[in-house]
Amino acid sequence: MKLVLSVAVLSLLVLPACRRADLGASARVKVDLAGAWVRDLRDGGPGVEGFDLRADGSVALLGIFSMNGIAWTVSRDELVISTNTDRDAQPNPSRLRIESVERDVLTLRADPPDYLAGTFRRSEVEHVAGVVTYLEPMALPADARVEVRLTRGERLLARALIAPKGAVPIPFALSYLPEPAADARGAALEARILTADRPLFASAAPVPVDAGALGVELLVGRAPAKQ
Repeated sequence: MKLVLSVAVLSLLVLPACRRADLGASARVKVDLAGAWVRDLRDGGPGVEGFDLRADGSVALLGIFSMNGIAWTVSRDELVISTNTDRDAQPNPSRLRIESVERDVLTLRADPPDYLAGTFRRSEVEHVAGVVTYLEPMALPADARVEVRLTRGERLLARALIAPKGAVPIPFALSYLPEPAADARGAALEARILTADRPLFASAAPVPVDAGALGVELLVGRAPAKQ
């Protein structure tokens, strides 16, 4: 009887220690993974795509505009990246097994296959952040979404689709890949507030912005009604 009790007590002591060890390992892996990771485009075209795993737990997709990044975390040996789409706002988690992570190379596997699986390399990334606001004294509908776009000329550099969690101003953060050569045309930001795919508010004109700008205010006005 004493032996049984001793084993039971030992199990109670060991299990919390194992959980603490798992949490500690996940935290270390999360620190190792934080930052931007890219790969060559899967269709063989010029350019790269990937994701920016931010220290605050949010994620930005780089060069992938069919999905929107929401959040990321590490659970045991998995990198979990949550995304959604313009048509479906519900988070969709990609569970990616961390096959290997070295200083500059990350290999992820998924079964069943997942678009975000593959081998990635570390990359530099640029950030632009600020707030979207409007002057009218009104609350946004529950289904409102805020779209912020960073462009250079006709080319889309970054995009975020945000579900507002409170009143304006609404914070945003964009990540995008630095370009190999300086472009004669500067980058610019614009924003829209949408409901049921209809614009309620929109920027009157794109706002020029420099790389690394962190206090940008985008003022949107009432969008014109369709004729």
